Amino acid sequence: MALFAALLALCAPAAGRYKDPADSRIDPPIVKIDESTYLGQALDAGTQFLDERGRPFTLADLLGKPVILVFSYFGCDGTCPAINQNLAGALERIGRFRPGLDYRVLTVSFDRQDDVEDAGRFARATLTGKTAASGGWRFAVLRDPAADSPQKLARSVGFRFFWSRVDKTFLHPNVLVFLTPEGRVARYLYGTGMQPRDLELALIEADWGRISASASAIFDLITGACFSYNYSEGRYQPNYALFAGLGSLAFGVGLIAVGLIAYRRQHARRTPDAI
Repeated sequence: MALFAALLALCAPAAGRYKDPADSRIDPPIVKIDESTYLGQALDAGTQFLDERGRPFTLADLLGKPVILVFSYFGCDGTCPAINQNLAGALERIGRFRPGLDYRVLTVSFDRQDDVEDAGRFARATLTGKTAASGGWRFAVLRDPAADSPQKLARSVGFRFFWSRVDKTFLHPNVLVFLTPEGRVARYLYGTGMQPRDLELALIEADWGRISASASAIFDLITGACFSYNYSEGRYQPNYALFAGLGSLAFGVGLIAVGLIAYRRQHARRTPDAI
């Protein structure tokens, strides 16, 4: 329940952006992402965007490296800025992976009334320091919402959002979606607060195909094997099953070694008597 509470975002009022539905009673569990359905799902690489500077690009332009996909809306002054700002701060504390070179970040609005100017204001309020200078993070709106609707893009990864008529806010999960270099969903991380280690492990998992084929990435292979994703908590944790297995193996090998040593010593003591 604690995890699910972290998923729900009631962002700042944005009256008039969507027509109020007749019934605003929303059952919160319907925004929960069914990970088993969407993990491995491929996004439409041809989806067209405009970034915070008005430059057109497609999702395919970002691929070739892992992508951290963040759904937000730029009129929010609550959890949407928080998750982006916290992500920027956490990424700056990861020394081994650099934005733009090792991965990319895309924050895309699901509010069909957001425009390039809104994206620019949101970007300036979010990015500072090295992350801003890297050029590896884009804030975007859909270039043609009629052809590529926000609902279509969001629901392709299981992300659902709803307008609350009573509260004049969007209800949606707070989640980072990690994409492989081929544009497939590799992992979800939930909540507005995030740890650099979780981000690093999710990036390793998203880029596992390249890492496993690279002899120079042995450290990443070991790191990825030593941690596992806890679905109930939405976080990575030490791979206790692996450690238990290795411990049992080491214990068994130790017993065999002790037995062999004892046998050899006993055999060595008997040999002179036989002569």
